[in-house]
Amino acid sequence: MNGSNLDVVSLQHEFGIFGGEWGEYVLDLCRSVEPPIITTFHTVIPKPNEKALEIVQEISDLSFKVVVTLESAKSLLNADYGISTKKIEVIRHGGQVPDQKRRSYARQQLHLRNRTVLTTTGLINAGKGVEYAISSLPYLVNKWPNILYLVIGKTHPEVRKREGEAYRSKLTELTKELKVHRNVRFVNEYLPETELSMYMQATDIYVAPYVGRDQVSSGTITFALTHGKAIISTPTIFATEALSEGRGLLCDFKDEYTIARLARRILGDSKLRRRLEANALNYGREL
Repeated sequence: MNGSNLDVVSLQHEFGIFGGEWGEYVLDLCRSVEPPIITTFHTVIPKPNEKALEIVQEISDLSFKVVVTLESAKSLLNADYGISTKKIEVIRHGGQVPDQKRRSYARQQLHLRNRTVLTTTGLINAGKGVEYAISSLPYLVNKWPNILYLVIGKTHPEVRKREGEAYRSKLTELTKELKVHRNVRFVNEYLPETELSMYMQATDIYVAPYVGRDQVSSGTITFALTHGKAIISTPTIFATEALSEGRGLLCDFKDEYTIARLARRILGDSKLRRRLEANALNYGREL
């Protein structure tokens, strides 16, 4: 890198990506590279432990600028990590806006014409909380027997290295245990954006049941917003800000009951659903 004509190094930082304690091995790169570094923090942990604090502070010291997608993440970096606000830039997470809304066409293409579709996308790992969305289905299938929950995405490569497909197997077993295996479909692929867009257009409710609060970036929720979807999410830092002002509904962490309750509200109230979709789309177009 130092021998090339690079203008800048863009470091996309997530603790779980890099080796060593709390991903400390990335510091070797930051200390050695000569072009200026711009770091995007995808997770900002409130009240971090000493090791996480030291790593984020050193990366920030070695970076020309640091980027987050939320104002609340900027405030956290300043208050809990002591990073100057002059060094922090807020750039909201971008996302594709489809040329036109084609829900009926997408459903026809994907053979989902008579289904009520719930969707979760992204690299699959235990932090996604997919089991809580699956566990909500028994409370929905009586009224909407045609409901289908799509889980779209490959297992996270780091998870697959450590655990193989244990988490996905656990999810599959759960669908059988709860007798909802006909209401869940796993699409075990990393889809190109055009194909993923087709699935999103066919979706009635996007579900983001993350189990941890500290996430300050979510491409999947952003993708749902730009597609004008009704969204149910746990109150992560990102979702709390992005879904405010009527752009989505927040469920409790690790709680299938509130997921089911909010899904029933959306599916049973066409005015609420249209309002959520319109608010999401208007916001999404700004991204």
